Amino acid sequence: MRINKIHLWVLLGLIVLNLGLFFVNLNDFFVSDDFDWVYNAKTSQHSLEDYFTANYYGEQGAGGSYRPMVNVAFWVNYHIGGLNPLPYHLTNLLFHIGVSFLVYLLVLSLFKDYEQKNSLAILSALFFSLLPNHSEAVIWIAAVADPMATFFYLLAFLGYLLFRQKDKFYWLLISVVSFVVGLLTKEFVITLPLLIVIWELYECLIAKKIDWKNIALKPLGYWIIGTGYLVIRYLSIGLTFGYYAREKFQLDFGKIYKMFAALITDLFFYGDIRVFMVKVFVIYKMFFFLSLFLVLALICLALWHYKYKLAFIFDAFIVLILPVLFLSYSDTSDGGERYVYLASIIFCVLLSLLIWELSKYKFWRLAVLVALVLYFGGFLLYKNYNWHLAANLSEKIIKQDIPQAIDLTKPNQNLVFVSLPDNLSGAELMRNGIQLAIKLYYPDFKFTSQTLGAYVRLDNKNYQSKILNWAPYPTGGFIAKTVDGKNWVTGFDRQETNDYIFELWSYNYKNYTSDMIRLIFKDKDGKFIKAGEEPCQVLIFHEGRLQQLEKGE
Repeated sequence: MRINKIHLWVLLGLIVLNLGLFFVNLNDFFVSDDFDWVYNAKTSQHSLEDYFTANYYGEQGAGGSYRPMVNVAFWVNYHIGGLNPLPYHLTNLLFHIGVSFLVYLLVLSLFKDYEQKNSLAILSALFFSLLPNHSEAVIWIAAVADPMATFFYLLAFLGYLLFRQKDKFYWLLISVVSFVVGLLTKEFVITLPLLIVIWELYECLIAKKIDWKNIALKPLGYWIIGTGYLVIRYLSIGLTFGYYAREKFQLDFGKIYKMFAALITDLFFYGDIRVFMVKVFVIYKMFFFLSLFLVLALICLALWHYKYKLAFIFDAFIVLILPVLFLSYSDTSDGGERYVYLASIIFCVLLSLLIWELSKYKFWRLAVLVALVLYFGGFLLYKNYNWHLAANLSEKIIKQDIPQAIDLTKPNQNLVFVSLPDNLSGAELMRNGIQLAIKLYYPDFKFTSQTLGAYVRLDNKNYQSKILNWAPYPTGGFIAKTVDGKNWVTGFDRQETNDYIFELWSYNYKNYTSDMIRLIFKDKDGKFIKAGEEPCQVLIFHEGRLQQLEKGE
């Protein structure tokens, strides 16, 4: 098979570009759910085969997620690098580069009859590499399922297109194998058969001849494989459509609308601006729909001559976002932006088409292209830097603060963690995983622990500052109020057990934030214990480090 030199140069360019964009993050420390996956890879007694009939812990019929290929990825990375984060980050980045290259090849295939196909393909891959909403999927090790599943999704779709265009069986084989691997990586790949049907339909419309054999029978094998996957998934984890955070399929049109608005907004805006715009769109729904209609009308006006190609692109976007419409972004940061990773491909293709329409105005085309590259690239580097800060803080907490705050030579300690850092400007930190991190890095230390569902939100300005004023409360326990009166606390509004009570006062139920924590420990009779007399060691994140909670912090 002849190797296309242009393809090789494009691939080399994408490798160099993405290495430059994410170089600072290649050795970033583990954060949040990373510790869970790595600990499972290290300590699990299950064989790799077991994960193909069970959840990610190797438990059958116990709910959770069914993503055996993610278990395989972590098993391989752990046995290559152990607790060195480099191979884990390289895995995410290599799949991301692979997706960028497949975007290039896919656009070439979709627009094979257009003279400008090479330019459109290169621009699409460039924009995909630069989009700021890809930081989470590429840098967060635990999010490897998104670039990995997207890679196999695109390879399966591209393989099908090339099979239909070239009538070579090996492309169909590549497509089917990629579809199966993608399904075993993340659930959203299940929409591929629908995407193929829509493509076949528009190809018939372009040819001005409806061929139901192509529309119904050609994708039939994919529908059968998808159905078989759902059956295996149900037999393995006891769920068909649910997942670890929501085990029942529920229709909440208010939440679906909010997620749809967030997905659209995240294509254009990032950080605090995105959070603000989503709030505006949730309140003023008519404003959102009018804005969306105006944008779509302008796109259709500019690209009308693409006709059915444009219609397919719009429909493909709807198909790609369907699986994530029932999820949700963070209400205070860009947390959850990985949900738009797959669908952002369509956004990049549309941008490329619009840029090309300015070909008659070379100066303006160059000006717009440079502006977009600076806008996307600047935000991407800024967000990557926030992830780098979060990783450094996570490493400091585990490797420096833990030995200073806890006597690791004293066994059987009872630890309680509260006000751990949840995220740093959307970059994950310590909502999950601190207990497993201690077990990974201090395996000889024996302890029991609880993490209370009250956390602090950080940004790149306050992460080393005093956020909460801790003080004893007259009736027992502690009270902690934010220094500046802002809602830097997030978590559950209230939890009570036989051992403790905590409440978040002045709680905002819309975005789950608060400005105050009330923490009380109880004795065996249920009476409140005075501050400083707790039967456990209370650890808080305070002034940039993990430390023991003392009176008058």
